[in-house]
Formats: sequence, structure tokens, C-alpha cells
Amino acid sequence: MRIRIDGTYAELAYTLNKIRTVLPVGSISPIRPRLKRPYTWRVFINTAPNRDVSRWIA
Repeated sequence: MRIRIDGTYAELAYTLNKIRTVLPVGSISPIRPRLKRPYTWRVFINTAPNRDVSRWIA
């Protein structure tokens, strides 16, 4: 799943920290400024599948 987050630099840092505790994160794009909005940044997060997924064998 790909998640896009827009906000100030402090909001992005806080949100990334919280998301990392809940979801397994595969990769985080570089934090880039939004050109038309001052003090606003954008980042994309790609979540990875769970590492400890066990399947039931019937």
C-alpha cells in the first residue's frame, strides 16, 4: 500500500514515527517541498507485507 502524507516538517516526522510503530514500512521517499504551498512538505510511504504471516494448511 502506498500512503501520501502532506504537512509541515514536524508533522511529517511525528506521523512517520507513529506509522512505523503500527505498520511494517518497506520504504520512505525523500521528503520534498510542495512548490505552491510554503512550509508544506510531501512524503510517500510504501508499506511491506507482514513478515510473520502464517497460513493454515487444511
